[in-house]
Amino acid sequence: MSDRVPAVADRPARPRVVVLGAGFAGMNAAHALRGVDAAVIVLDKNNYHTFQPLLYQVSTGYLAAEEVGAALRTIFRRQSNVTVRMGDAVSVRWADRTICLRDGSAVQFDYLVLAAGAETNYFGIAGMAEHSWPLYTLDDAARLRMHLLNRLEETTTADHAAEPITAVVVGGGPTGVETAGALASMGQELVGPDHALRVTLVEAGPRLLAAFSPRSSRRALEDLRRRGVEVRLGDTVDSADAGGVTLADGHRIDTDTVIWAAGVQANPLARAFGLEVGRHGRILVDPTLQVPGHPNVFAAGDLAVTAPEHGGAPPMLASAAIQTGRHAGEQVARLIAGSPSTSPSTNLLTPFRYHDKGIMAVLGRGDAVAELPLRPAAGGTSRYPLRFGGLPAWLLWVGVHIVYLIGFRNRLKVLLDWGWSYFTSCGAGAILVHPPDTRQRIQSTSNSGSSEERMS
Repeated sequence: MSDRVPAVADRPARPRVVVLGAGFAGMNAAHALRGVDAAVIVLDKNNYHTFQPLLYQVSTGYLAAEEVGAALRTIFRRQSNVTVRMGDAVSVRWADRTICLRDGSAVQFDYLVLAAGAETNYFGIAGMAEHSWPLYTLDDAARLRMHLLNRLEETTTADHAAEPITAVVVGGGPTGVETAGALASMGQELVGPDHALRVTLVEAGPRLLAAFSPRSSRRALEDLRRRGVEVRLGDTVDSADAGGVTLADGHRIDTDTVIWAAGVQANPLARAFGLEVGRHGRILVDPTLQVPGHPNVFAAGDLAVTAPEHGGAPPMLASAAIQTGRHAGEQVARLIAGSPSTSPSTNLLTPFRYHDKGIMAVLGRGDAVAELPLRPAAGGTSRYPLRFGGLPAWLLWVGVHIVYLIGFRNRLKVLLDWGWSYFTSCGAGAILVHPPDTRQRIQSTSNSGSSEERMS
C-alpha cells in the first residue's frame, strides 16, 4: 500500500471550484461541471436543497417538508467530482482565495461561483422582522405550519371555539396570492368544515400580480374574493407588533399571524465580500456573469445583476436562477479546459442570454393563470401574448412544477405523494408534531396568552 502513496502525492492538484449556495443557481452550476477535471465543493449552511415555489404548500399543510426538499448528497451522489460541505460563509480573503466560515474554519478555492441567493426584505417596516412569519426557507415554512395547525386545533376546544382566527398576508405577488388562496381553504380541509381562517391580503400596488397582464390580475382578485379572502389594494403596512398590524391609513388588523410575502433582497454576503453591488444588493457582473476585478469568480441567481446596457437584471425567479447557474458553471468549465494558468483569459467566455419562459401563478385547486412569451402577431407589443387561465393553466402549472421538483428525487414517489395530497385535499403535512423547543415555545405562549415567544 505504501508504494502507491508517492504516485498519488505526485499527481498535479486538480483545480478547486467552490460553489457557494445550493439553491437553483448553485445546484445547476455544480451540475454544469459534471465531467470536468476539478474538485467541486458545494458549500451551503444547510445540507439540503429547497424547492422554494412550493413552500407555501408546506406552510399550509398540503405537503410535507420532505416533498420540497432533497439532501444535497443524494442529489450529487452520481457526480463523483462533487463534495458537499455544510458551512456558513462570513468573509473572504481574496489574496489567498479563501472563504472564512462562521465556525472559524476556511475553504480555499481556485474558482468561485457565488450563488448564495436572497433573503427576506422587510423594507424597514417597524416591527415586521420581529412579528411576522416570513416564507422564504424550509425552516420558515415548517415553523409557520406548526403555528397555523396549533391555532386551528385550538378552535376545536370549547375554551377557544368562539375565537376567530385571522391571518394577514402582506404582498400581492405570486407567493402572496398563492398563500392567501391556500389559507382560505386550509382550516375547512385540514380540521373541519366549521373551522375557517379569515384571510386578509394587503397589497401596496393598485392590483395583484403586477408582473402579469391586467386581465390576469383581475382574475386573481375575483378568485380570491370568491374564496372569502379580503383583498386590500393600494394599502401599505405601517408597522407590526405582537397583536397585529397597522396600515398607513390607520386601519388596525388584530392577528398573531402576519405572513410576509412582499419582497426579498440579495444575500448580504455580496457586501461582506467587498464586491460592488447594484439594486437590491445584487453583485454587478459583466455579460459573462464574471465579477469585475476577479477573473476566477462568477455570480449567479438572485445574487447577480448585469448593467442595463448588457441586459439588466434577470428576474428573481427559479427559471432565471437555473439559467444563470448553469451558465456560470459552464464558464468555469471553459476556463479550466482552456487555461492552465491561474490567470484565466476572458476570451474563452461567452455572454449570458436569458430566455424568458413565461410566468404562472396558481389561484387554487383547478385554477391558475399563465402567460407565455410566444411570438406575437405582426405589430404586437405584448411581452406575453399567450394568456390563459382556469384548468388548462393549472395543469400546466402542475406539470412544470413536477418536472422541476422530481429532477432530483425518485420520480414515482414524488408524483404519487404530491398528487395524492394535493388532488384529494388531504394534507400530507397536517400532523401536528412539535420538536422539543417548538413544543416549549407553544406551551409558553398558551400559558401567557402572548405570541411574543414564537419568534425566539
